[in-house]
Amino acid sequence: MEDIRDRLADAADVSVTCLPDGSVDRRYEVEDASGDVESREDLGERIATGHAKSFLVDHEDTEPGGQSVNAARQAQALGADTALYGHLDHAVFDDLECETHSMGQPADVAVFEFVDDAVMFTEESPDIADWALADLERAVDDFGVPFEADAVVWTNWASVQAGTLALEELAERDVGGGWLVVDPGDVTLCEERAVAPFLDALAALDDWRVAVSVNDEELAFLAEAVTEAGEGPAEQSGRLSVLHELADLEVAVLHGEDEAVAVDSSGVTRCPNLPVSASRYTGAGDRFSAGLAYALAADWPIVDALTLGNACATFYVTHAVTGGREALASWLAERL
Repeated sequence: MEDIRDRLADAADVSVTCLPDGSVDRRYEVEDASGDVESREDLGERIATGHAKSFLVDHEDTEPGGQSVNAARQAQALGADTALYGHLDHAVFDDLECETHSMGQPADVAVFEFVDDAVMFTEESPDIADWALADLERAVDDFGVPFEADAVVWTNWASVQAGTLALEELAERDVGGGWLVVDPGDVTLCEERAVAPFLDALAALDDWRVAVSVNDEELAFLAEAVTEAGEGPAEQSGRLSVLHELADLEVAVLHGEDEAVAVDSSGVTRCPNLPVSASRYTGAGDRFSAGLAYALAADWPIVDALTLGNACATFYVTHAVTGGREALASWLAERL
């Protein structure tokens, strides 16, 4: 893991746009008559065996959520000039520090937290599911402005029914041309046949420097969907290479629990993650993608970009707050 503390000393002069989702996240602890339910496995076993048929939930807090919202909070904390174009029609988003523009109703997410993991149940917003670039156009005075940022973080493709069509339309628009960091969300919920058109749409973005940021499960799903059964690569770097080639990416990135891996034209770059004791199990990948976008926009070397992404993600899961530059540098100083 590279030492990036000097780079974190001053904010890079970069702008970041994040879009298009948003959610109201309500966090709960779970218990039954026997006491706290400490793990997903414990909950599943109690349900499967009939040990308990009803559970109590203890509402801990309600906070802004959604991939683009999480990414915007991280980019803002790093010092980027950040604008969020999301689905923010709820008072929970009123105190966000970055510039905000709402395109409709957010999703409603119940996060059930356990000692070693979390489970999310989502009531998706029809506004998000039906989102299109036309909705963004109605929300702004000048359609090109969101795409003038040094980096655009485009999240949650998996939850938008016409997400591929929106990317295709973006390719036809004479806007932007900086970094486009795509974090597609939980693609495992999608049909495999949707993957090839998605990668084709990314490949058509000739005027952009496109990066894709995915976790292990998402990477496996995407790569297996576009390779012959049993013939696709099993190793992470091989799967990233499949995405890099088919989507004509500048860089394909895995944000894994143990390491981040990138494949670009120069080859494979690996950055081990710091071992941590987690207290949060959702939202880390979004912060990784924001850190990656910030670093790429600032022209950091890819290994430093991966390091920053890892630091943003691991700081969040250990502290349950989004880390700014000073907090990240101090935290890294204790571990490097």
